[in-house]
Amino acid sequence: MQKGFWQNLPILRFLSGLWGWIAIFLFGLDFFTGHLYKISVTAAAVIYGAILALYVGSKEYERWQRKNQKYASKYFGEVYVIVWTLVMIIFVLLAPFSGGLFKIPAEFPAVYLTVISAFIISRQSKFLKNSKS
Repeated sequence: MQKGFWQNLPILRFLSGLWGWIAIFLFGLDFFTGHLYKISVTAAAVIYGAILALYVGSKEYERWQRKNQKYASKYFGEVYVIVWTLVMIIFVLLAPFSGGLFKIPAEFPAVYLTVISAFIISRQSKFLKNSKS
């Protein structure tokens, strides 16, 4: 079966990882500089969310296309969840004690919830697929 460009998991995994780290970096810059990077943060949040959805959707589609086979994942989405969670904790703890100097970028909670949701959906899909095989 020939894969189209957007069904190529290594490319999507690379793009998802790249944009994930760019988004985290930009969120940090925006948080610590009083929203000087608002436009870049918004763009990175939208791009990362879309690419993450494409990657997870393609990965789960491929998992379910494999008949009578367990899909072995070699990559650990837990790392991304832990990193995003640590950044969220830092933002939530520092913002109220900064005297208004630090403010959580408006898009950050939405992106954080997108990352958590994608991880949970992927895990549940993996569990369901493996229990049917």
